[in-house]
Amino acid sequence: MIARTVLCFVCLLASFSAWAGELSLARAVELAVENAPAIQAAEAGRDAAKEDLIIGRAALLPHLDLTGSYQYQTSKTRYDRSQNIFQPNLKYRDSTVALRMVQPLFDLERWAGYRQGEVSAEAGEMRLRLERQRLILETVQTYLEVVTAQSALRAARAKEEAAERLALQAEAVFEAGVSAFNERLDADSRRDLARAERLLAENNLDQATERLDSLTGVMAAKVSPPAIFSELSASLPEQSEVWELRAAEEALSVRLARLQFRTAEEEETKAWGSGMPKVEGFASIQGNRATSGQLGTGTRARDEAVGVQVTLPLFSGGGDWAQLRKSKKAALQTAFALQDDIRLARLTARQAFLGYSASILQLHAMQKAIVSVKEAADAARMGHEVGLRTMTEVLDADERRFEAEKNLAEAEAQLVFAELQLKSSVGVLDTEPLPEVFGAGLKSP
Repeated sequence: MIARTVLCFVCLLASFSAWAGELSLARAVELAVENAPAIQAAEAGRDAAKEDLIIGRAALLPHLDLTGSYQYQTSKTRYDRSQNIFQPNLKYRDSTVALRMVQPLFDLERWAGYRQGEVSAEAGEMRLRLERQRLILETVQTYLEVVTAQSALRAARAKEEAAERLALQAEAVFEAGVSAFNERLDADSRRDLARAERLLAENNLDQATERLDSLTGVMAAKVSPPAIFSELSASLPEQSEVWELRAAEEALSVRLARLQFRTAEEEETKAWGSGMPKVEGFASIQGNRATSGQLGTGTRARDEAVGVQVTLPLFSGGGDWAQLRKSKKAALQTAFALQDDIRLARLTARQAFLGYSASILQLHAMQKAIVSVKEAADAARMGHEVGLRTMTEVLDADERRFEAEKNLAEAEAQLVFAELQLKSSVGVLDTEPLPEVFGAGLKSP
């Protein structure tokens, strides 16, 4: 009972530590990669695929076999006429030990199997990279959803506070008989709407945080808001063709499709090799010992042999030709699949390029807009103080400012994700460190 209590306390302490610590983007991705069962499954598949290379190489290396036998034999013989030389009843022991080594000299089927093992090992690594890249994008997207949800919640709280202040002012002005009743009702309705928006923002943040916790395996933690940055904009080509051509060669999906096509080609070679002659060199040593024989004395024998043997398949029921036709169709299938993957990779790169370019323009526009709406909100507030603006105009200006602040945070996060999407389209996301675009961090609202 005491041990269980201590264990629960340690688990709660560990969970609290995970919750209290600040979670950066790089750390979130690292935790997601460590905890994702899909990554562990891909790693197991990669390790299993590596064994295919060893299996294929082993088929080309010498095979050494050691065989042995021992037997006790009784032989009874009856002669039509009596014999003085041969014994009618024999009892003897016979033991044999043989060592044989076979080295394939020409076997197209085995050679194709070895090359398939090489491709299989490379394909296993490529599948792991694809899964890691997918998980990185999912984690980054979820992380940025938490960041933007925090920004939206801060804006919603500020909007609610402003609506609450103006609602109190409207009530006081109405009680003094200076304003109309409809202005008070408008202020109250805006305050209630702001409260509803704040509740919705809290729910969105909770949902995004839960998704991030599910990926990283830690409890809700503080995250760092994105900073305004553009790592690629200085050297970004004006045309998307550069990225499309690069994606057609370097995208992970295309590289995996090429490996699958090579596997299908080697399978066709194996089918050809199954019907071709196979040449092997061999060497053997065999020893035999018998305790007695017809002449009543034991014998010992030692045989040594070195040679070459050729095997030529003649007929296998048509299975070899069927396998050859099947492998040709499979190779044709993977060839068309490769072309389709190249098309999709080029399309993905083009869309990522356009998305990245649009994110930069959107961010620049939001940076300018935030300045304008802040000045408009300050002007509306000052006009209300001197009696030139109504409370409704002040609330409208504040709402536009809060909305612009939320949109700016979303634009910054979208630029981060768009850059990583562009990198993933050319297969470099999982090989380069994540950009250091996050600041010191703010506490969760």
